[in-house]
Amino acid sequence: MGGPIQGSGRVTFTEPNGPLLGLCAMATIADQFQTYRSALAEAQAKGESAIASKIEQQIKELEEFQQRHPEEAEAPSPFEVFCDLNPSDINCRVYDD
Repeated sequence: MGGPIQGSGRVTFTEPNGPLLGLCAMATIADQFQTYRSALAEAQAKGESAIASKIEQQIKELEEFQQRHPEEAEAPSPFEVFCDLNPSDINCRVYDD
């Protein structure tokens, strides 16, 4: 996974499936949704349709994660969401020694 790029309270991950916005540690899922929606509004206002589409996808994936894990309050990292939705991906495999 690419390294995080920090700025303005957000962390952007560049892999495995493109730019991903994430909050710093200890944020709630509600905070994560708020961050995504603010970023979406900003991207739409700037006419950045590709970025807006990616953020819309992240919102959808976080909604799916929340439905699968209703007991979770702490926001998952973008990588955790990716692995939850793609457990067989090589980056998500866990090997027991």
